[in-house]
Amino acid sequence: MTSSNTTMLPTNIKPIKYNLTIAPNLDNFRFQGDISIDIQIINQTDFITLNCIDLSIQSCKLSTTAKNYINASKTTFDQQNETVTFYFSTPIPHGTSTIQIKFRGEINDKLRGFYRSKYNNHAGEECYLATTQFEATDARRAFPCWDEPGLKAKFQLTLLIPSNLTAISNTKLISEKTSNGVTRKEFAETPLMSTYLLAFIIGDLKPVEQKSKDGTLIRVWTTRGKESQGKFALDVSIKLLEYFNQYFGVPYPLEKLDHIAIPDFAAGAMENWGAITYRENAILVDQNDSSAATRQVVASIVAHEMAHMWFGDLVTMNWWNDLWLNESFASWMGDKAVDQLFPEWEMWTQFVSQDTNRALSLDGLQNSHPIEQEVKNPAEIGELFDAISYSKGGSIIRMLEHFVGEENFRQGLQNYISEYQYANAKTKQLWEALEKSSGMPISTIMDTWISQTGYPLVEIKTHQSKDGIEVTASQNRFLYENLITKNKYTDTIWQIPLSAENYSNVGNPTYTILDKRETSIMLPASSEKPEYNWVKINTGQTGFYRVNYSPSDWKKLRYAIENKLVTATDRLGIQNDAYALSKSGYIPSPQFLELVEGYTNETNASVWSDLATNLGNLRNLLANESYFQNFQNFGRRIFKSAKDQVGWIPKTNEGHLDTLLRNTILTELGHYEDAETLAEASNLFTDYINSRNNIHPDIRGVMFKLAAISGNQSEYDTMWDLQTQTTLEEEKIRLLTALTYYQQPNLLQETLRRSLSPEVRTHNTITLVVGVAANPYDRDIAWEFMKSNWQEFQNRYGDGGFALMRLVSLTSSFSTPERLGDVKTFFESNPAPAAERTIQQSLEQIVLNIAWLEQNRLPLTKWFKNQAHNV
Repeated sequence: MTSSNTTMLPTNIKPIKYNLTIAPNLDNFRFQGDISIDIQIINQTDFITLNCIDLSIQSCKLSTTAKNYINASKTTFDQQNETVTFYFSTPIPHGTSTIQIKFRGEINDKLRGFYRSKYNNHAGEECYLATTQFEATDARRAFPCWDEPGLKAKFQLTLLIPSNLTAISNTKLISEKTSNGVTRKEFAETPLMSTYLLAFIIGDLKPVEQKSKDGTLIRVWTTRGKESQGKFALDVSIKLLEYFNQYFGVPYPLEKLDHIAIPDFAAGAMENWGAITYRENAILVDQNDSSAATRQVVASIVAHEMAHMWFGDLVTMNWWNDLWLNESFASWMGDKAVDQLFPEWEMWTQFVSQDTNRALSLDGLQNSHPIEQEVKNPAEIGELFDAISYSKGGSIIRMLEHFVGEENFRQGLQNYISEYQYANAKTKQLWEALEKSSGMPISTIMDTWISQTGYPLVEIKTHQSKDGIEVTASQNRFLYENLITKNKYTDTIWQIPLSAENYSNVGNPTYTILDKRETSIMLPASSEKPEYNWVKINTGQTGFYRVNYSPSDWKKLRYAIENKLVTATDRLGIQNDAYALSKSGYIPSPQFLELVEGYTNETNASVWSDLATNLGNLRNLLANESYFQNFQNFGRRIFKSAKDQVGWIPKTNEGHLDTLLRNTILTELGHYEDAETLAEASNLFTDYINSRNNIHPDIRGVMFKLAAISGNQSEYDTMWDLQTQTTLEEEKIRLLTALTYYQQPNLLQETLRRSLSPEVRTHNTITLVVGVAANPYDRDIAWEFMKSNWQEFQNRYGDGGFALMRLVSLTSSFSTPERLGDVKTFFESNPAPAAERTIQQSLEQIVLNIAWLEQNRLPLTKWFKNQAHNV
């Protein structure tokens, strides 16, 4: 990044090594710090500027020799740019110097910087631990530093802590001495690394541990009493380390790798080098009370964070505009690793649903952004942590791997890591490494994907002849705005790795590059049966684009779906494309619903899950329409077709995906108000409460949610009491989520009130507010609550991140001109710079919702009327 407008530090000084001592006080939540930084002076200067915010500076002195210190003559702070500048009366010459700063700060309650986390221990006593969260720009809240990823240095950390507590950092403990109840713990010097990867955690923590085959000590730390819940993650971590060492060709370089469960944590996890921190439900698995879904989540998050040990930690992006180099690769590589450990989970089909389709949805908006996005300040950096940086980037990496071949791709990654280890890199350097390994013009192809906003829609026309099927493919940018603008043409062109498959070449698709507006390819002759003459573009959904077909080709694809002539991943992709095309006006909405009817004999969990998400979005949009009950009837009919297959009771020796499928089908039948399913859930919940019958954790969550739908104050109070009593975060989340499913406005209002109370962890508040906003029985209540408590939300989350973006996006489901004006007016008067793009995306989605409803009321009313006659 070269923009002179970027808020970056002067380039005349580089840090070499930090010697940092921190003395925290967990009684008054203050800390004292003393830091000595070896620096390289590039050009003579009389001032030094570095990052610093929320710290009190006691003193600063500089030395160009070991015993000759000069005190700073003046100190100034720049709150906007989050810097401190020290001025010196004597010019500092070119060469090496040492700056020593004494400072103080607060162990805050904001889940960022150096912060505190409150919890009840195994004896029920209130306790605190202190931990760090520095990504992206919060190391400066814990100590003065050059807080930019490109300014790597070594760190020598010393902590002065109460002798009854434990301390963990990036490297191993090399010495400890106790005097007068205080233990001085010194950690080994780190490799060269960025400030945002430094970590230190202090508390009453205990580990489970094991050494890997290569001798790396791996530990999972929890608050005392929860150690056994770390065993699953420990086992997965051991296996992952072996896989990553082999895949990347560069062994993990540290002597130990810690995974630490933190009771209060803003995100899911953080890839601090050698000391990964997690929210408890992202790392802990209880042998008796955790579900199969939780095991998958834990394995996936651990894999994602461990992939960062190479992509992000060992090799780091030079500036935040290349954040995707960290997050996209961890998203893709994490699933690749889990797929190796648990092939029966079919991770790549799940990847298409959870990553590719999620990114396609966001990137179809005008208010999206390119993968490689220029950012200038902390608020803009925080906005990059979205589905574009994580999921779109991961999806184009998957597309590229399929295009160049797995071995060529892997060799390129190994060369890239080997060349840039302990250093910083840019996107173009990755492309160069892949070009060398593959011999292909990677930069030319991939620059169209990372530098342009959006993605292509490939329009398909087919012509059957005696020689085969001629396929004409043309590209234009996909935009949901097409609903309003109607086929607005763009100049954007992508270099698209295009794959095509039909009945005659299943498993051996035809490939080409669509690098202009239109091209043609020939597929082998198909069957004489007309219905077998289907064509599927984007085989395996490896490409990041959508596909539209002629009406006759859509009908042939329905036949292929009904008879499972295409893979589960392709069945998933076909309906997702059709849904998006119907939402954006490229095809009539009834056409999507007719395609959905072809899935009634579907058996794959991921296909059902993605279909449920799309129909659920429609359900929320149609909640106030006159034909809503017709839609509910349609949904019941679709999902009832799979209920006999799954039932309520887990079967002996059933597979992981069977468990996920059961949850999807039963949850959706509850959403569609299936009386039988709701009654079964209510009865199960009653038995669970009255007789304490053990309900399998795999169905406990859906039981709570569905019991809430038909429940009242009594069930509500019971669920609240249960969540206050459990010490397992996973169970707490199940119950808190269920509280957002009640239909009575007064109970939803009570849930919102409690969401901001001390009874709910700060990181769980957003789950409750967003959950109530998704409840079709009174969704406006969450918006009014957010507005009336905006100052509190700003205090908690206003500096940005996932929480703030999730919060403001609750408005995206609104569908009336009145709400559009209300949202626009509110955020004009109450700006949120760290979520500005999300606000604009929500406003765009509201406009689209209004237009879609206006255009579809009549055709959907007619379609549902005909359905009623035909059933």
